[in-house]
Amino acid sequence: MIYNFIQTIMDVLKQSKLSKSEWDTIEVPITEKEKRIVLLISDGYNNTSLVKNYSKNMVQFTKLSCSDEMQYYIYTKYFQSIINSMTKNHDLVFNSLNGKQIKKLKSADAIRVQNVDHTIKDNIDNIFEVDCLQLCKQILKNIQKKSLLCKDLYTIIYWKRASIDNNNPYVMNFVNYVIDLATRTVSIKDIIYKAPSIIEQNNDLYKYEDLHLFPHQKEIFSYCRLNRNDPKLILYTAPTGTGKTLTPIGLANDYKIVFVCVARHIGMALAKSAISVDKKVAFAFGCETASDIRLHYFAAVDYEKNKRSGGIGRVDNSNGSSVEIMICDVQSYKIAMYYMQSFNSAENLLMYWDEPTMTLDYENHELHNTIHDLWENNTIPNIVLSCATLPNESEIQDCIQDFRMTFMNASVHTITSYDCKKSIPIINKKGECFMPHMYCDTLDKLQQYARYCNDNKTLLRYFDLQETVRFIECLHETMDEKDNHHMDIYFENINDITMNNLKLYYLVLLSNLNEGEWNRMYSKLNMMIHSKFNADDTAKPLTRIQSLPNVEETNNNIGDLTRVQSESHVAKLKTTLDDVLSGVLLTTKDAHTLTDGPTIYIADNLLNLANFYVHQSKIPEFILKQLIDSIQRNNNISETIKTMEEELEKKLQVKDNTESENASNKIKTKKTVREKSGLDENTQILKDNIDQMKKQLSHLSLHSQYIPNSIEHQMKWKPKKEVVSNAFTPNVDEATVKEIMSLKIHKHYKLLVLMGIGVLINQENKKYEEIVKQLAQEQKLFLILASSDFIYGTNYQFCHGFIGKDLPNMTWQKILQTMGRIGRNSSQQNYSVRFRDDNMIHKLFQGASTDNREALNMNSLLCHD
Repeated sequence: MIYNFIQTIMDVLKQSKLSKSEWDTIEVPITEKEKRIVLLISDGYNNTSLVKNYSKNMVQFTKLSCSDEMQYYIYTKYFQSIINSMTKNHDLVFNSLNGKQIKKLKSADAIRVQNVDHTIKDNIDNIFEVDCLQLCKQILKNIQKKSLLCKDLYTIIYWKRASIDNNNPYVMNFVNYVIDLATRTVSIKDIIYKAPSIIEQNNDLYKYEDLHLFPHQKEIFSYCRLNRNDPKLILYTAPTGTGKTLTPIGLANDYKIVFVCVARHIGMALAKSAISVDKKVAFAFGCETASDIRLHYFAAVDYEKNKRSGGIGRVDNSNGSSVEIMICDVQSYKIAMYYMQSFNSAENLLMYWDEPTMTLDYENHELHNTIHDLWENNTIPNIVLSCATLPNESEIQDCIQDFRMTFMNASVHTITSYDCKKSIPIINKKGECFMPHMYCDTLDKLQQYARYCNDNKTLLRYFDLQETVRFIECLHETMDEKDNHHMDIYFENINDITMNNLKLYYLVLLSNLNEGEWNRMYSKLNMMIHSKFNADDTAKPLTRIQSLPNVEETNNNIGDLTRVQSESHVAKLKTTLDDVLSGVLLTTKDAHTLTDGPTIYIADNLLNLANFYVHQSKIPEFILKQLIDSIQRNNNISETIKTMEEELEKKLQVKDNTESENASNKIKTKKTVREKSGLDENTQILKDNIDQMKKQLSHLSLHSQYIPNSIEHQMKWKPKKEVVSNAFTPNVDEATVKEIMSLKIHKHYKLLVLMGIGVLINQENKKYEEIVKQLAQEQKLFLILASSDFIYGTNYQFCHGFIGKDLPNMTWQKILQTMGRIGRNSSQQNYSVRFRDDNMIHKLFQGASTDNREALNMNSLLCHD
């Protein structure tokens, strides 16, 4: 098991030149939504206050002029009757003009409106003013029903913040009128107590939200501009999923970037985004000399044209004068640095080191010497150390002083940020939400946790909003209304009530609790603890009694896929295996708790875990036998096809007889290969035979009742409840299944793919890992099993995550990095991070120990000898 674990780590860190599939991947355009964000980052470097909003109001949708006359004409034609109907039904007094005189619209402009009238009516529901009026209508209808009013009122207040130019002023006057009317009937308490549904579960809340830079991006851009000519070390800490790894695209407006990444896939993701906005990119992976560096076509200066297409053909990789972003691994950094310095002065370069703490949680690691060598030989005076869990400035003073001694007059700047637009509840081994006030048995310990969270606000995103509100509500049962910490005093108006502010308020309340209040609340709130995912009436709470059954492995191979009685692993226990492992039976009774998107399970004994889920899927023996036979038959056919294709390739190639020898220097030119036409009878027969063999490949699929979260699967495993509509179901297409079935990998992995489960583990066949990563990128897998060294920089979108019990040596930083893989999707989805060991949760809230291994290694390795 230890051997497999070490091999997995080495595989993650092993670097080689880009494969053809990787080149193909970076050429795939990003989505329009992603491109808007990347363009914002690029343009935002020189204008950090830049705001973009791509929503459409009436003027923008119709592309009509924005004169007062036009706005009033549009108002009278499309909106006035709607508003008049509302004022009449609710006895309201509203004057849209307020005595203002409007000139009559010119006939030519009126004709333009008539020309787009049909388009407007067909798309009326996608126009901002129309949406606002619909909400106003709902607010007025429920003005006496506060429970229904709060959500709509909060939503329209939030929408009004959107930077949408040229909204119809007469409509917005009415919207303001309705907001003022409704606000009088709603209290601060009404909003706070319903915050989970109003904010967290409100699918419409962010519909018209502005696009703008994160605060940490604004700060780093401003600092780098203002200190353009000075040596600088920037300690850049921000939560995962908030654009840190895209920040170099903005910095590339002023600097030539050398982007250093230990996690290769992060460099590839950056390249893909950069190329999509025409940034010039080069790669230095697995380099031994500068000749191994490769330029993307956009970065090519010298090249040969393709005679057929007229496009860029062969690129001269030695000329990198146009390169804006060089992406390299740690081992290739020196080569990349000297290459970039041959075209740019060192002062114009910026080394952006992504996740510099990777491997620093190990006391000894083979990469440590390389990291030390990188730092000792670095001559670039501008460095950004970017990480979600970077040690703070006081912990790495040796490293900082070494930088200052190397680059005279250097400045050191710390950037820290936190984002809390979503909640990712921490779930303990019993399936309960972990909140400090629920699991600290003394007031001193509780306030210690609160102080630590206040210093590390990135933890706010892991507070469950429902439990936060429950605590606030319980405390206010006895709180004096004149108390400075009372909600009516703390929050001045509805605008102040945000998810972030509610969680900060929670920390304030924790820090100011007295012993009497704590004793009263502790006993009451602990009686209210319940399982987060206890969906069935008959279901038991998620209870952790024992870790996964231990299956000892003596080598890299797993035994043949056979049907066994799962309970035999725990025969000595009085309870059944389902009871013992409730909460992790993800292919059966617990599958429905995984909603909205894929799940990642971080553990180190992945072979055991994969074996466990194969056996726990309860697939009948005869179906397993059929699948095994089909898989084996396909394997045999695939081997035959491979042999025939190799034979065909030889038949289609012949040496070109144009090889010549230069008489003067006796150097032979390289032999070229040209293709035969393939029209001779023997070759055509071979092609036909290959086609026939491919047709014999069996289509492999499981019955839907064995596909997690399909309707049939849910009815089988939770028949007493309605189907969970947002339970996430895998979607692996037939072509991908066939491709995986043709690979030389163990049968377990092939069967798991049929259930929508991929395993990121060291494989002899790297194609499997590439396919799993692609499926993860496209969100087609239900579950991914991965080792802890796949966590750094993984940008795949996960809604739920499990942190296994077999990770006892996880540092505080690595735990937080693991949690950062979850919750990168839309803000309005259900998320959770589920721990199989509660000690890890307490470690998270206690922070790094006095012997912070990452900090100690940084002080040791990022220093000159």
